[in-house]
Amino acid sequence: MAANKLFTSLNIAGLGIGMCVCITLFASVSYELSFDRMYKNSENIYRVNMQTDAQYNYQVWAQVPNSVGPAIVQTIPQVRSMTRLIKHDFGARVSIKTDDRSFTEKGLYMADSTVFNMFDIKFTEGSAQSAFAQPKSIVLSQSAKERLYGKEPAFGKIIYVNNHDTMYVSGVYADLPANSTIDCDMIYNIMDSWAGKDVYWSNASYETYCLLQPGGNVKQVQAQATALIDINVKKENKFFSNFIFQPLSDIHLYSAEIREGYSGRMGNISTVKALLFLSMLVLIIACINYMNLATARSQERAKGIGVNKVLGADKGHLLALLYAETALLAFIAIVIGYVLAFTAQPIFQNITGIIVNPSTLFTTPIILSLLATWLIVTIVAGSYPAYSMSRISPLVLMKKLRLKHGVADFIRRLLVVFQFASSIILIISVIVILQQINYIRNKNLGYNPDGVVTVNIKAAQNKQQVAALVNDLSGMAGVESISAVQSIPGDVESGRSIRKLSTDKESMPVKTCNTDGSIVKTLQLKLLAGSSLPPTLAVSDTNCYVLINEAVLKFLGYRSPQDAIGKYIHTEMLDKAAIVGVVKDFNYQSLKSEIGGYVYYEMNKAPEPKRTLLIRYNAQQLPRFIKQMQDVVKADMPNSSFDYEFLDSHIQNLYASEHHTARTATVFSMLAIFVACLGLFGLAAFIAEQRKKEIGIRKVLGASVPGITKLLTSDFLKLVIVSILIASPIAWYLMNKWLMSFTYRIQVSAWAFIIAGLTAVVFALLTISSHAIKAAVANPVKNLRSE
Repeated sequence: MAANKLFTSLNIAGLGIGMCVCITLFASVSYELSFDRMYKNSENIYRVNMQTDAQYNYQVWAQVPNSVGPAIVQTIPQVRSMTRLIKHDFGARVSIKTDDRSFTEKGLYMADSTVFNMFDIKFTEGSAQSAFAQPKSIVLSQSAKERLYGKEPAFGKIIYVNNHDTMYVSGVYADLPANSTIDCDMIYNIMDSWAGKDVYWSNASYETYCLLQPGGNVKQVQAQATALIDINVKKENKFFSNFIFQPLSDIHLYSAEIREGYSGRMGNISTVKALLFLSMLVLIIACINYMNLATARSQERAKGIGVNKVLGADKGHLLALLYAETALLAFIAIVIGYVLAFTAQPIFQNITGIIVNPSTLFTTPIILSLLATWLIVTIVAGSYPAYSMSRISPLVLMKKLRLKHGVADFIRRLLVVFQFASSIILIISVIVILQQINYIRNKNLGYNPDGVVTVNIKAAQNKQQVAALVNDLSGMAGVESISAVQSIPGDVESGRSIRKLSTDKESMPVKTCNTDGSIVKTLQLKLLAGSSLPPTLAVSDTNCYVLINEAVLKFLGYRSPQDAIGKYIHTEMLDKAAIVGVVKDFNYQSLKSEIGGYVYYEMNKAPEPKRTLLIRYNAQQLPRFIKQMQDVVKADMPNSSFDYEFLDSHIQNLYASEHHTARTATVFSMLAIFVACLGLFGLAAFIAEQRKKEIGIRKVLGASVPGITKLLTSDFLKLVIVSILIASPIAWYLMNKWLMSFTYRIQVSAWAFIIAGLTAVVFALLTISSHAIKAAVANPVKNLRSE
């Protein structure tokens, strides 16, 4: 190894990068697989999901009616206990006020008292037994407690929720593990709210967890739970057909197709598989480098092997020697990989969004995985070089036998093709993902989220306070329009159904949002007929006015938008709601979803409050504008926190996983092609050295420097072109399959393949050219001196 430092360095660098990638991704995968396994009863805890019927496209929901949990635990002996979890106000952000400070909270939950024992919640102040002993009690996580009170004890403190509910801190619990699906920061008793007291089989908004008896038959329990539907729900009111008990340990990775969950810690088993595949791919490319460079040096090492054979070494001894060399290099690479993984972890997390706890790198599963990887790399990377070189004859010492390189050369070419084909597939994937993200970013959504800022008004103490705030904000320079809404698009609208007539059996599921008359102007919706909602309502007005989209219009069966104006529909808000306008369909959810029915409505005594202000602005100095807006909010709502968000940023957050995928694929494609080029660099150096006498003869015979350079690079470029031809159809298939997850998507263009191919060719040329030019300009007399 010391005799050729270049080849040794290239091998260690390639294997070191491969090991770094494996260590990092093994740690990430280990973390993903560890979710919810820390709870002592995790094997017996199940979340109750439900299968909807045709009107909801047979979707599986993570939330069920609040009557399901109590009915299950009362009627099925195999179920020991249950707990329901629901976010306060169905997930809307909450304003929290202590004596002198205001905060915004996203992790406020209601739950049954059984939640503490089911999920092994450990208390640092108070206890699980007394946590909900008194009405209006609330418990805080350690982080939430420190955020609100610093190092002071929190027990007995008073908290004001949205300036409406007064609660008393009855306990503080240790932060739930980062690898827990349950992510509550604050919990209060569901039985202190209508959400626990008013039991029904209609509104499905509650995550429900059941703890089964050890050894319980989950299939039997599931069937018994499903039987409760027919007992408790009338046929005409059914919108779900059966319950599905999902193991707690499966929730994190196997809920991509399950809708309506509250947790913000969802993963995807496809991501885990992709990470494992990518780590193995980079490592395989590094192993191929080793095999290529080792076999390329076979002529150089032939004399040493011949001497060993003359001195009595048999094939077994030589195999052991060559495998030991590979094992030593692989071990050094693991050490380097560990150092790289540890130091680059913050950068890796920032780029890819993949969380890796540094301490995870030294856990037993990771160390065992690396030992297995070390053994596999030693066997795989060392196999072909050890086999081919151990067969070298001692006759090479007397130059009576030249090594035959036909098979070895073919295998080396095959391996180079595999390396570059893999890299090209990754590059094409990156290009397509970035094109899709760019398409999403620039697609006309049917409304304009740019130039809109949202402000949380949940903490407003009365309508007069909101009216004063709207009036003062409207007077600010740069404010064009303001709308008070129940929810921003795609956030926490209500799920309801509508009918054309109250007597109709067929209904349509829709999203509904309570708002006001300026919504069309603020969101720049396209009005097809009629008008926006009324600007104001008289106190005596008992009507419900609705603004519908084209999807609802189609369901109602009207030929044109104008035909629907002035007609009535049956809604859950009011039996007869008047249609005042029709807007063009708009994407209120992710572009992965089709556009469904959407209804904006306005009425006195609406069932949902208006929680947010949408403010369309046109400000030249945005920081100054936000500061002015903050001052106005603080003046009009002094007891609430200033909680704002830009609407376009909220929309982009819907595609956070796609952004992470793009960055991850970019990093790995660059690493893969870099490692492949390391091997190509070594091979080019070897071949230039091997052919130096041939090059000298050609130069003496009149060959030019460009001609010799072309001679040395053409063989490698042929391999790259073959790689492109192999990689293109594979990449096309894989990316078309990925794009199928989007309802609105691009077509895979030829440019992606052209750019990927050119990138591979340029990298290959840059890698090879230095050696080719160096060999071409060398003095032929020096190269031919020994002949």
